[in-house]
Amino acid sequence: KSLKPVATCKRDGKWSQINATLLVPGDLVLLGSGSAIPADCRVNEGEIEVDQAALTGESLPVTIFKGESCKMGSTVARGEVNGTVEYTGANTFFGKTASLLG
Repeated sequence: KSLKPVATCKRDGKWSQINATLLVPGDLVLLGSGSAIPADCRVNEGEIEVDQAALTGESLPVTIFKGESCKMGSTVARGEVNGTVEYTGANTFFGKTASLLG
């Protein structure tokens, strides 16, 4: 099994699993329970609970509502929604934080 991050992305009208490094801003992704958030995304509808402990140290999941952003490096704890990729790679919250350390 590969350790490469994968994302469920809708391209050409169909959902498929792709390498998360191939995501670009504007892509539609599925954010489902147990999955890692592959890029900084805006939630398109509904709500999800996100475990942001790796980024913020917050011990309890945070509820992210329609129109709000969830960050790469977090994990969906509960729920399933579609999200639109806003930032990838070095432009993500995680990427900007890492660049401060380098």
